[in-house]
Amino acid sequence: MNKKPKNYFDEKGEVVEDVFITETSQIQRHSTPGPTANRSNPNRIKKHYGSEFLPSENSPSNPSMDMGQEKEKQIIVALKKTPKDNTTVEGKINIISQIDGPREVLCCKYNEEFDYLAAGYSDGIIRVFQSGTGEQIFTLTDMDVKDNRAPVTCIQHRPVSKIYPITNCFTGTYANGCVKCWSYHFNQCLYTIKEKRQTFGITYHPRFPKFVTYGDDLKVYFYDEESKTQERVLMASEDPEKHDGHMSRVFAACFHPRNNYELITGGWDDVVQFWDLRQPYAIRHLSGVHVCGEGLDVNAKGTEVLTCGFQNTDYLQLWDYGSGKRISCLEPDIYNSKLYCGKYVTKDFIVTGGTDPNILRIVDLQTTTTAASINFLPGAVYAIDVGPVKKKDKEKEKETVRVKSDISSVPKIAFVSTKKLYQVDFY
Repeated sequence: MNKKPKNYFDEKGEVVEDVFITETSQIQRHSTPGPTANRSNPNRIKKHYGSEFLPSENSPSNPSMDMGQEKEKQIIVALKKTPKDNTTVEGKINIISQIDGPREVLCCKYNEEFDYLAAGYSDGIIRVFQSGTGEQIFTLTDMDVKDNRAPVTCIQHRPVSKIYPITNCFTGTYANGCVKCWSYHFNQCLYTIKEKRQTFGITYHPRFPKFVTYGDDLKVYFYDEESKTQERVLMASEDPEKHDGHMSRVFAACFHPRNNYELITGGWDDVVQFWDLRQPYAIRHLSGVHVCGEGLDVNAKGTEVLTCGFQNTDYLQLWDYGSGKRISCLEPDIYNSKLYCGKYVTKDFIVTGGTDPNILRIVDLQTTTTAASINFLPGAVYAIDVGPVKKKDKEKEKETVRVKSDISSVPKIAFVSTKKLYQVDFY
C-alpha cells in the first residue's frame, strides 16, 4: 500500500480517511468511501432510433405503385426533424473547427500542450481529438464505463508547473460518482475513485497535487492525488442559522490563484461559499448567484471573483474577493442569456456561455460591452476551455500606454453545444 504523504493542510491535525480506489495494481479498500446521498438514476441516456425511417405497419401492399409517395413522405419527415442552423457570428471571431459527435457533448478540455482536445459525452465516453485537424485520435473507455453508463460531467488535468512534469493524463468525473484518471496515449485508466453520489465536477489545486470534487450531496471532497486519499470533507455545520456550507447541489469550484489554502464554490442554493482549508467551515459567502455549471472564476491577481448565474437578472457579476461586495453587474447588449459557464481569458476579456438564447459571448472589461459573440447556436453552451496564450507582437510590446483592448490577443477557445464541439479564434 502507498504510505500517506505529508499533508500540506492538516495544521489542525484533522483525521482523514482513505477513499475507495481501484488501480492497475489493485489497491485494497480500507474504509468506506465518503458520505452517501440519494440520487437519481444516472444511467438514463436518451436513445434516438430514427423510427420515422422504419417501415410502417400500414405500408401499401403494392410497393411499386406508392414507392414515390412513400419516399417523399420520408424526406418531408426528415426535413421536419432536422433543426435549422440559425447561428450568427458578430465581431472579430471565426469558427475554425466544428466536430460533430455521436451523442450530446457536455464538457471539453485541452491537454497540457494544447495539441489535443478532449470532449466528454452523455454515453460516458471521453473522445480525444487533434486540435489542429479535428481528427479523433483516442477513445477513453473501459469495462467499468461500459457496464455502468453515465454521462461525463467534467474533464480536467493537473495544471502545468515547474515542480510537476506533464503527465499526459485527463481526469474525468461521471454522473454515477466515478472519478477516473486516464493516460490517453495508452487508453489506460490509472485509478478510479468511486463516490456515493452524482459527481458534477473536479478542480485541481494550481500548485500542489491536490483536487476537489463536488456533486449532489452538498459536500466538497478534498483529495491528495499522489496517495489517492480523501483529506477533507467541506460541508456546513449543524447550526441552521449559519450560512457556512452548501444546502443544495454544488456545480463549481475555483482555487485562489495566490493563496494555497483558499477556494470558492457555488451551486443551486444561490450562495457562493469562501473556504479556508485551515478552518472547519466556510468563512464567508455572497448571495444571489444560481450556479449550474463551471460559472466561477478568480482573476490572476486574486482580487476579483467572476460569477455566471443561470438566472434572468444579474447573471454576470464581478465581486471583490476580500470583502465579498459586488463591484459591477455586466448587463447584456442585446440578448439576456442564462449562463452555465464563464471565465477570465485575459486581464481585459472574459468569456461566457449559456442558453435562452444559446450564446457564446466575449466581454470587454474596459468597456463592459460585448466584443464578439456567436448567437443562436443549436443548443446550450455547457462548457468552455481556453487555448494557448498568444505570443505578443514586438511592436505592441513597446507600447507603454494601453489605449484600447485588443481582442486579437484573446486565445483560441473551445466550447460545446448539443453534439458539436467548436473551436473559435479572434483577429
